[in-house]
Formats: sequence, C-alpha cells, structure tokens
Amino acid sequence: MDFLPVPNGIDYLSEVVARLARPDAEVSPRDLKYAVLHLQAATEVLVKARLQIAHWSLVVKDLSKCTKEKYDRGEFESATVAESMRRLVDMVGVPVRKDDREAVEELAKLRNRLQHWGLQETVALVEKQAASVLDFLMRFLDEHLMPALKDEQLAALQKDMDFVRHGVREIGTYVETRRTRLHVELKEHADKTAQCPSCHEWALVVDREGSRCHFCPRAWDSEQLAYAYTESFETGNIEDDVSSGDCPECWTRTLIVGVRTAAAPGQPIDMCFNCAEVFTGLRLCSCLEYFVPVAEEDICRRCFNLHMEMSGINDS
Repeated sequence: MDFLPVPNGIDYLSEVVARLARPDAEVSPRDLKYAVLHLQAATEVLVKARLQIAHWSLVVKDLSKCTKEKYDRGEFESATVAESMRRLVDMVGVPVRKDDREAVEELAKLRNRLQHWGLQETVALVEKQAASVLDFLMRFLDEHLMPALKDEQLAALQKDMDFVRHGVREIGTYVETRRTRLHVELKEHADKTAQCPSCHEWALVVDREGSRCHFCPRAWDSEQLAYAYTESFETGNIEDDVSSGDCPECWTRTLIVGVRTAAAPGQPIDMCFNCAEVFTGLRLCSCLEYFVPVAEEDICRRCFNLHMEMSGINDS
C-alpha cells in the first residue's frame, strides 16, 4: 500500500464522486452515508496535507509530546479538523471564508453522529451540507493545494483529478451550491462574465490579465479561448450567434461578435477576449474583418490604405 497524504485525500474524494455522481433516484441512503464518511476523511487529509507542506509540526496536536522521528513513523496524535482549519488560516495564511469553516465543522459533527451513534436525518439536508463542503474542497484544491505541489506530483494526480472534476459536474446539489455562490461573487464582474466553452457554466470572467472560469475552474489563453468559444457555438454547446475576427484595439484574432454576458444575456455585445474591450457600432469590411468607423466609412483602415497605395496616392 502506498497512500501519501495528497493522493490519499484525492482517493477519498474519488469515492465521494463515485457515490454521488448518479441520477438522484439512484443515490441510495447507503451511498450518502459513505459519501459523508469519505468526504470528511478527504477534507481532513487534504487540509493537513497543506499544513504539512508549510511545516510538519502544524499537523501535530501537541508538539510537546512529539518529535520529528515520531512524526516520520506516524506515532503522534494529529490536530482536530477545526484546529487544522484555524492553523490553515492563522499560521499558513490561507484565506478561508467563515461559512466554509462552519460547513466543514458541521460535516464533522454529522460524520461523528453517523459513525458513532447512527443518524436519522433528511436526505436533502445531508446532501446540502455535503455539497457545501465539496464546493469548498474543490476551491481549496485548485487555489491552495495543487499550486503548492511539484510538477511530478501533479502529473501523478492528473488521472484521478480528471475523474473528480468530471464527476462533480454530475452532482446536482454541488452544481447548484457552486452556481449560487458564484452568482453572488461574480456579480460585480457580470458585464465581463460569459458562458465557459469547457463546462458551459456562466462563470467565465474575461480579463486582460488572464481569463478564467470560476466553475471548472480553467484558465484560458486569449486566442485559445476565442477559438474554443466559436467552436462551442458551432457545436451547439453555446447558443450565441457568434463570429470572430481581429480586434480593432489590440489586433489579435480574439474579437468575438455576439457575446452574451451574465449582466444582460438577452443583449449580445462585441468583446475582445484578449484586451477585454467592448465595442459598439462595429462594421464588417469587404475583407471580412470588423472595424469601428470614425465617420461613415464602408471599409477598414487597412483596406483604405491598400486602396490608396494601389491608386498611387500617398496617405497623409
């Protein structure tokens, strides 16, 4: 057996997804029981794995009773989940929202009741609590644990993480929990939030410093994003009537004409996925490139200059 902390935590998480990523009618009480147990284990292991990366002593409950040699042999009592979350914030500096900490603590209580005393509770409540922690855990992995790992560690986890990322999208309560949170968090960016070509959620924030979907979450190169967005329209995954071209501002081929945003889905706009500029009054030149007319021009500046050169007239 070879289960180091991070692969071990991801393995627990895979079990959660395998239990819950099914049609609602097929998720049995037994599935939910083991999903809760594995989710609690995944949370505890992965949070402590991040503490361990910062320093091994942060995992130990009482350092006065432990040495490095004992730690290496696993002969120590580790901190509680609540204490580990506190250390994550106060000693490592990882920002954790109050509601996320409360969700993790509530899941720990639920797990204890389930494991030691038995549990009689509504399925809806248990699913909601599990979904809240799962939402936190996915963000924690993407933002604070995975970036702290080495390339070879990430490569070894790729297959399992692909399974988890694909599977969570099939868990209805998780999807709704994440959508609800993102609706609030991305409200101030609604005019630059579009539908993601990868997961098709309204969570892709277009930014000149780098566009990213806050649901998948996937970071996009601007030209790759423009191509993927257009392809998603053509395959029917995105319903916008879109076309693409060179941006009149930054001259990269990342202009999308007909982008729908979360701010006003019924009013398509023309936006560059590289410089994030929004254009009004665009016209299509005979060369099939878009331009912003200064007056009432019918052709773009490049075609106009070419026309002047061919006519032998110097353009001042």
